[in-house]
Amino acid sequence: MLRLVITGAALAVFLLASPFFEATANGDIAEPRDPRTHFFTPTFGDLNEEIQVARDEGKIGMLLFFEAEDCSYCKRMLKDVLSEPRVQDWYNERFVSIAVDIYGDVELTDFDGITLPSKVFTDHRQIFLTPVIAFIDLKGNEIYRHLGMIATPEEFLLLGEYIAGEHHYRMEFKTYAEQHNMRDEMEILMTPARENE
Repeated sequence: MLRLVITGAALAVFLLASPFFEATANGDIAEPRDPRTHFFTPTFGDLNEEIQVARDEGKIGMLLFFEAEDCSYCKRMLKDVLSEPRVQDWYNERFVSIAVDIYGDVELTDFDGITLPSKVFTDHRQIFLTPVIAFIDLKGNEIYRHLGMIATPEEFLLLGEYIAGEHHYRMEFKTYAEQHNMRDEMEILMTPARENE
């Protein structure tokens, strides 16, 4: 388990300098919103159709958030990261975001046109822990997979920049985060990966 710490002053400087800082008219940070209605895209489960919507709307691609009902890391991300309006607005401009229950029976139509329960879709994608965040390009190809929780809105926005700027083709996210002085100061709790991954 990796833990890094950020000081209050360093966080304040980062937030104020960040293009992702969102404040209300009186200077307060915007109130959290329900991620189920403000982060995730309403869907009938046809991933090809959702990718077409992303294309039509000029988005970068799709984000698949693999979760489980009993996953405390997923709950923490939903509460502390995906509920943030600045996160929701930034990702909604660039991605169609779909939640996938790794034990669920809700049917999904995969990019090859095969309809499967979400738990079988998850198995085919070789998802063995939660949360997992998979980024899919406009052709339906997975281009990046993040294993484990992201603990702060700032790191999640940085991950989005990493994908949007196509930095994943040139360097690991850890390196990108270090270049942005995030890993040296910020505490990040990662879900441990299985040994065979």
